[in-house]
Amino acid sequence: MLRQVIHRGLRSFCHQLGLFVSRHPVFFLTVPAVLTIIFGFSVVNRFQPEMDLELLVAPSHSLAKIERSLANSLFPLDRSKSHLYSDLHTPGRYGRVILLAKPGGNILHQAEGLLQIHRTVLEMKVGGYFSKTWTAA
Repeated sequence: MLRQVIHRGLRSFCHQLGLFVSRHPVFFLTVPAVLTIIFGFSVVNRFQPEMDLELLVAPSHSLAKIERSLANSLFPLDRSKSHLYSDLHTPGRYGRVILLAKPGGNILHQAEGLLQIHRTVLEMKVGGYFSKTWTAA
């Protein structure tokens, strides 16, 4: 009995709602689209790209951030205003070695040369300090 009453009530409500929507189609087509556009643009405008990789990766209380700020205060870098979005590091204090294998070759055959470069960097001496104390090797 209760189920039939609820069923009849819901059926008549949905029928009346369908008639109302069919009589006012412009409202039910434009208002949701306009609201979606407005709320979509308001959310998109709040996003800002984060350029500092250290902020994304390192914890807020990490020793790396303290050391980086100390290094920046002692050895400031000339940073240009034309900053590329692809720069995911602080420029100026890093060296990179790019190894390319010959076509059909094996990259591991060049491992000895890479290890020799690594040993050379670790044995460097600057101002009486060995490189092991001031590099992130």
